[in-house]
Amino acid sequence: MGRFQRIVILTGAGISADSGVATFRDPDGIWAQYNVDDVATPEGFARNPGLVHDFYNARRRALPGVVPNAAHRALVRLENAGFAEVLLVTQNVDDLHERAGSRQVIHMHGDLTRVRCRCPRAVVFAWSGDLNEATACPQCGDLGRLRPHVVWFGEMPFALGRIGEAL
Repeated sequence: MGRFQRIVILTGAGISADSGVATFRDPDGIWAQYNVDDVATPEGFARNPGLVHDFYNARRRALPGVVPNAAHRALVRLENAGFAEVLLVTQNVDDLHERAGSRQVIHMHGDLTRVRCRCPRAVVFAWSGDLNEATACPQCGDLGRLRPHVVWFGEMPFALGRIGEAL
């Protein structure tokens, strides 16, 4: 290792926008088309899980159509150079860092390629297909318990303790 032991990098919408991933807050972004309270809150999910599933299903279906860009690849080169341990903390819910080859990624706002059961154990699963209210949980078998593994407004970001330790 070089002079530094650890490099922590925070990424957000800007890094994936160049790959064609729609941003949320730009004037023509996703929140200009959807009411955040309807599709990105626990209350919105309780009111209309079908709408929320449709919203995230569309985001998940779009993932294969985008590819990592030069910025994602540059971060992989930094990690592979061995100057220091590189930890990427991303606010993005896409999987472009991983597809570019990054090995140490924390998705503080969740990950579209995963779902979780709302049962007490909150089991998380890799997921590539659509979800709806009739989707059975692979673990418990219950219908309608799966939700996107994303952080909604009003929920705490993931891995704050691990992020804090790294910083």
